[in-house]
Amino acid sequence: MVTYPVPRVAGLRRQYEASDAQHTLEPPPAEPLQQDAERLRAALEAAQAPGVRRAGQELLDHLAAFYRVPAPRLKILGVRPHRVRDGHLESELHGDYTLATGVLRAWMRTAILGKVTSYRGMLNTLLHEFAHHPDVQLFEWSDTPHTRGFYWRVDALYHLALGTPADKRKPLVWIRIGTRWRIDWSKLR
Repeated sequence: MVTYPVPRVAGLRRQYEASDAQHTLEPPPAEPLQQDAERLRAALEAAQAPGVRRAGQELLDHLAAFYRVPAPRLKILGVRPHRVRDGHLESELHGDYTLATGVLRAWMRTAILGKVTSYRGMLNTLLHEFAHHPDVQLFEWSDTPHTRGFYWRVDALYHLALGTPADKRKPLVWIRIGTRWRIDWSKLR
């Protein structure tokens, strides 16, 4: 994970800095979030998009209700859009969020083999894309950049949904690369 570079435009830079400084959000109650996550797991095991959409939408609805923002609308799509270069997978899209409409899209099948994505992968995608929603709806930012604060907020929701014990969690560690930051994965393994 790599952050976006710091914007040069003053207004966007202020929003970026505010996002970077916002390390946490008030966590929702753990048990309902974990139950929603378990329903998502079961739906993925059944490998049917309508069930995955229902389970994912329930999770998003509960988070939105907790944060008192309108719920985003979820679309579950098939094989991830991807780019292949010289016979190798160069990039793939797991999900996205449209600021103007509040629509969140997630792809449930892997790019090359078309297999149903992992439970943890789909959960992380939904929570990542949902994290853009409070940026727009709660904080009223016109942009929702990938900052360290953004990734910290996603990480907190993810581990809460999984029920990861506090003593088993490793905090995100960052390495500066110019005006961007990247995760130091060697410190998290």
